[in-house]
Amino acid sequence: MKLLVFSDSHGWLENARNVLRRIGGRMDMVCHLGDYDSDAEELQKEFPTLPFHVVQGNNDFYTTAPQKKMVRAGGKAILLTHGHKQRVHWNPDSIAYWAEEQGADVVLFGHTHVPFWDGRGRVALFNPGSISMPRDGRPPTFGILTIEDGRMEGAVMEVCDAETFRRRER
Repeated sequence: MKLLVFSDSHGWLENARNVLRRIGGRMDMVCHLGDYDSDAEELQKEFPTLPFHVVQGNNDFYTTAPQKKMVRAGGKAILLTHGHKQRVHWNPDSIAYWAEEQGADVVLFGHTHVPFWDGRGRVALFNPGSISMPRDGRPPTFGILTIEDGRMEGAVMEVCDAETFRRRER
């Protein structure tokens, strides 16, 4: 089971489109973690064969998308949220405790525009960074969450150009 994870597209869809064109067909679902959830709606229209799961971010107004969403994939409970209400800028512990209370195995979140994967705790934490506006001086990023034989692995992928992506090393 492979999940393609985007966050913080902020109206700039070209990177997400390129990723979906190149590897979308190998993914089982797409998760968009807000800012702008309307981008996910547009992408879903362009790629109708892929199931999309969307939550709203702090820059999403007049939306019907939920603030959080639990999905099951590969036998795991996957909690989607933007992360701003869990104060992810300050400390990842707050979102980890919150996700554990929700019964999640992994929580996918954005908001910081900085990618992060930690699979060591009771709840794995995965932030794919921003597909359009990174804040750490590096290329835009997205995530691939792989669930296989009960194990999960988050890979942060850098967008090098329209045709090339590479795994970001820690």
